[in-house]
Amino acid sequence: MNQTHETRSSVTRRGFLRTTATASALAFGAVPPVLGANEEVVIGMIGTGGRGQRLLKAITNIKGYRVAAVCDLVPDRAAAAAEICSQYKPKVREYTDFKKMLAEETLDACFVVTEEGNHALCVIPVLEAGLHCFSEKPIDVTVEKVDRVVQAARKAKGILQIGYQRRYLPGFQKAMAEIHSGNMGNVTYLQAQWHWPYGVGGRYLDMDFAGCWFLAQACHHADVMAWVMKDQPPVCCAAMGAITQKNENPPVHCAEDHSGVLFQFSGNVIFSYTHVMNACDAFCGEKLWVYLEKGGIDLPGGMKYPMAGQGEPMRLAEASSDWDNGTYEELEAFVRHIRNGETPLSNAETARIGTLMGILGGKAMYKRQERSFTPSVEYWKDLGSAT
Repeated sequence: MNQTHETRSSVTRRGFLRTTATASALAFGAVPPVLGANEEVVIGMIGTGGRGQRLLKAITNIKGYRVAAVCDLVPDRAAAAAEICSQYKPKVREYTDFKKMLAEETLDACFVVTEEGNHALCVIPVLEAGLHCFSEKPIDVTVEKVDRVVQAARKAKGILQIGYQRRYLPGFQKAMAEIHSGNMGNVTYLQAQWHWPYGVGGRYLDMDFAGCWFLAQACHHADVMAWVMKDQPPVCCAAMGAITQKNENPPVHCAEDHSGVLFQFSGNVIFSYTHVMNACDAFCGEKLWVYLEKGGIDLPGGMKYPMAGQGEPMRLAEASSDWDNGTYEELEAFVRHIRNGETPLSNAETARIGTLMGILGGKAMYKRQERSFTPSVEYWKDLGSAT
């Protein structure tokens, strides 16, 4: 028998409430497991590379979590992750097989922080095990796997939260409330960029692991602009991508290192985006601008700007422009969502849009069969999503 913080046969408030929730789920539909106000959310972590360890370091500083187990195909990484969580008693257990971890541990939730192309492989069994799940973005790298995750989330009794962390930034939330209030009129145009001083490397070069680089990283910004548009998908996309850096032993499908992408939403709202690597410092940074009939809003800058002669700029929130901003807020929220039985702000339904926008952008810039970056116009309706 597994000896963790409680045995599977022990009769505790946690166990009783879980049993009750399961019975209710069978009778009335999906009901997430319930935790007492002072009970910790006991978690396992699947994938303990750079991002996984970053999340673990944050989790160890957030009240309400207890890390019970970590899992990675590379034993040394699992050991390093366990060391990060050494404050937890009993000792954090290490695994190389996540299904073995799910079978042996008594968990409330699992984090999935694997390669993007392996998210569905792990998320679906976690949800089917009746656990809550936090998965890093995007949902996955193909339409078929995105659909499978969304369908599993719709049937699950636990919640699924996707790591589109900007939805949890107070400044973005305040600015979004102003946009959606209608005080500044309708959205007319969207413009954004994410430019970096370094190149694409590691698994991100391989589209089979991470999708195109626009999907793997820039989906954060696609998600934000979908949020601006009240989570309605775009109509179509046109895109160009290319490779300028020299890569040693590139994969069969090598990701772009710069791209220009255009989406069109209903109402003729155009979203213009550039994603550039190997840029000089002066050209680096993040931009998310929303143009409205009566002015504009700079989301990372936290600023509201009126049209010329119509008043003075107004600060809505502190500036928040950094790739990691929102991480603590989303992790704190995951505990709260579990305790309160809440639907996450970044859930399967909202995250589906940002993820499929990334896939659509990749399809518009890269032709897989010819292995070429050939621009085209691609339509949302032709993605073939079943969800």
